[in-house]
Amino acid sequence: MSLRVRSRWKNAGERSLEDIGTVCATNAWRIAGNGVLNLENEGFETTTQRQRLDLIEEFLAFLLHVADHAVYERMSQDERARLITAMAMRMADLVADNRADFEGPGNQRAAFIDRLNQRGDRYAEYRWESERTPGFALMQAFAEWMSEQLGPTNRKWAVDQIMAIEGPEAVEHFLKAMDSLLDPETASTGRRPQRYMSED
Repeated sequence: MSLRVRSRWKNAGERSLEDIGTVCATNAWRIAGNGVLNLENEGFETTTQRQRLDLIEEFLAFLLHVADHAVYERMSQDERARLITAMAMRMADLVADNRADFEGPGNQRAAFIDRLNQRGDRYAEYRWESERTPGFALMQAFAEWMSEQLGPTNRKWAVDQIMAIEGPEAVEHFLKAMDSLLDPETASTGRRPQRYMSED
């Protein structure tokens, strides 16, 4: 997977958790777009911009869960909430801006946040194989939601492609960039699925 994500700051200085969350969201957006392009290049056809954005939204919800898991042991509950909420809000802005281009005014932002919460609740039920490797059931859930957006044609092959290639590569690229952006000395406590509010 060839893409450019942001893994360092242009200028020296301390960055807020909100700053980091915003950049992580932008990285997730780029990784998601690249993942959809990879699927198209493998012959999994998309026919509309709406369908592509549905796929991107599934990628974003999955990567938000990846981020939440990654910082669970590294941050306090308050720090984690600030980072993940900032990431979710920036994702929602990106989705709303892109959907508004062809759907017009609407509640795209709220609808996306609802999807984040629904997916987050489900993803939280699944185990991880290791600290950086989603478990089989978690990856399968992501792949099946992605395949639903692709439609019935070659659905089984889409699940296989996402579980074997697109999902693991997205996790690897996202976590590598996130590690570089985070302070490695961040402390830890607490665990429960983070909720994302419609209002800042």
